[in-house]
Amino acid sequence: MAAVEVHNGYKYYGSKKNPKIVLNQLNMNVMRGSIYGLLGASGCGKTTLLSCIVGQRRLNGGEVSVLGIKPGEPGSGVPGSRVGFMPQEIALVEEMTVKETVFYFGRIYGLTDEKIREKFKLLKELLQLPPARQMVKQCSGGQQRRLSFACAMIHDPELLILDEPTVGLDPMLREKIWDFLVETTRNSKLAVIITTHYIEEANQANCIGLMRNGVLLAEDTPTNIMIKFGTQSIEDAFLLLSQRQGNEDELQQILDHSKTQALPAAILPPEVIDVHEPTNDEKPPIPYEEPATENRKKVFFTTKGRIKALMTKNFVQLFRQPSGIIFMLLFPIIQLSCFYLAIGKTPKNMELGIYSGEIGNYSECFDPSLRTTEYYFDNDTCIFNKLSCRYIQELGDDIAIRKYYASEAAAFEEAKRATTVGYIYFSQNFSSSLHALMDDGRYASDGAVENAELTIHIDMTDQQVAYFMQRKLRDKFADFMDGVVKDCNLSSAFVKLPVQFQDPIYGSADIEFQQYCAPGVVMTMVFFLATLMTAAVFISERMDGIWDRTLLAGVSANEMLWAHLLTQLIIMALQSLEVIMYIGIVFDTYNKGDTTTLIGLLTLTAFCGMLFGLFISVFCKSHTEANFVATGAFYPMIILCGLLWPLESMPRFLQDVVMVLPFTIPSISARNVIEKGWSITNEKVYNGFLVMAGWTIIFFVLCLIGIRRKA
Repeated sequence: MAAVEVHNGYKYYGSKKNPKIVLNQLNMNVMRGSIYGLLGASGCGKTTLLSCIVGQRRLNGGEVSVLGIKPGEPGSGVPGSRVGFMPQEIALVEEMTVKETVFYFGRIYGLTDEKIREKFKLLKELLQLPPARQMVKQCSGGQQRRLSFACAMIHDPELLILDEPTVGLDPMLREKIWDFLVETTRNSKLAVIITTHYIEEANQANCIGLMRNGVLLAEDTPTNIMIKFGTQSIEDAFLLLSQRQGNEDELQQILDHSKTQALPAAILPPEVIDVHEPTNDEKPPIPYEEPATENRKKVFFTTKGRIKALMTKNFVQLFRQPSGIIFMLLFPIIQLSCFYLAIGKTPKNMELGIYSGEIGNYSECFDPSLRTTEYYFDNDTCIFNKLSCRYIQELGDDIAIRKYYASEAAAFEEAKRATTVGYIYFSQNFSSSLHALMDDGRYASDGAVENAELTIHIDMTDQQVAYFMQRKLRDKFADFMDGVVKDCNLSSAFVKLPVQFQDPIYGSADIEFQQYCAPGVVMTMVFFLATLMTAAVFISERMDGIWDRTLLAGVSANEMLWAHLLTQLIIMALQSLEVIMYIGIVFDTYNKGDTTTLIGLLTLTAFCGMLFGLFISVFCKSHTEANFVATGAFYPMIILCGLLWPLESMPRFLQDVVMVLPFTIPSISARNVIEKGWSITNEKVYNGFLVMAGWTIIFFVLCLIGIRRKA
């Protein structure tokens, strides 16, 4: 009975109007209990044919039957435990040990740990595997290929497909593997399809298929192949086939001539050349049933053993990479430290120019005997003397380093050259003008009003620094005037600021920029850390062949997705807890609300970011392309979420658009919890959860669609 039958197999890539044909009406038969050697030049379609046999790809035309059933049908076991597949690439997790790798594949094939240990002992001796605790990345190329072969054989498959299995192995071990395959197929129904560049090995195969340009030109025993092409070896026949690729007529004449010659019966074994023709009396194939001994308890719409194996692999990959530990645990700490140490603090070491027309020598201002105000009780009068010195003293160096100038022109030139951030100017009669303004009030002369003002000239090109300086100098001037009023025994209401601030409803009268930005910074950080980490893991698995090999073992794309979701959910919950504790303990960040609510919102944000990373990895083929997409999405979200500038400053139509972005409303919700102490029952808090949950569902659905299309 045939293990594999391909009838008129047709496969192309690209569009129907301009197809790139890979398999062109190919016919193939592989019998049970035999070794089938598939030979052909690179690019002739061998790998595509094997992927169609194992159910990884589908033919555009024709039919394929594996073990009596169409691949991919429910109950077929293909892809799954009925097939063992060893790809050209190593397709193993480098961070796992030899033993962990064997157990990983054994578990996803559904074997019990006891059965895996038994098979591992046999395969270790047969294939001379490295020590059980040696990591895959520490193994040589030959050792890795032997381990890959063991993973394909761990579950005793009915069909074994080996794509270049002996590359990089020494001749003695290659011979040992071939002896094992020959002995196994002779004593069982195991069917083996093997591709190899060591053409002389194919002499030990029961049947050989010579493939060129998607067509199987010859399929027969090694001896019959040599007779057809009139050569003394299979290698010569293969070279003849390769050399005459451009001469179709000559090659066809050789094949037609060979069909007219009678071949010795001794070299035409019936189990090889007889094609299985089903009769009307033949019963349809019985669907494959998995052995009862396999671990198949259903958990989360999948199997317990597979979830355990997949999650173990995910954690091993992450924790055995130093970069993974740094990325997961230290990067949030580093980024938060940078934010809290650099943002929202008081600017220091800035130089501010000072010119006072009423002071000849600035050392006078620091004379302990200097009295700037003197009140006389007998006539209720107050005398002002060099009040600019008093302001200079109170200003100190905590706001800016004071630099004194002999003229306003000199102070202006220094500020113009950006040596200082600006300068303060006091008129020559500042003290007397201020006295006249306080005595005469609204009846004071225009000159007195003008000269009594504190004139501040600040470089406005750096608006944040300019705003800070103006605010601080204004506050200092208010304190200065309060002191003068008190010294002169005047009413506290005599001098008033232009604006009178009332007690705030929530928070402080002047909320720190750092505290305002912190929720948005933390949320964007955990989102994009999860995005980059997930995209990197999935793209690496796909490029290394681990993704495809796991799918061929019978693991569904949904199972792989759930395993990654559960793994990342645990990691993101730990990250969120780490972030909240770090900023609370180290930077004394207050939180008036429920910490659990914040951790839940951050975990959901990270989870959404992970799905966004998965979405990127599904549609991007390389790390570079994924980084471009992630970076391109990062900056618009940061700019538009209200983190850098209030949303109210945007055009109305843009405000409506940005409200549906992943960070806008959730950041507001987090700020409402921290500053106002609102709970999750408040609309302005739970709507952040709803927005993030909505994006999570959108990314999840898009990922499922993309993964199924790729599969």
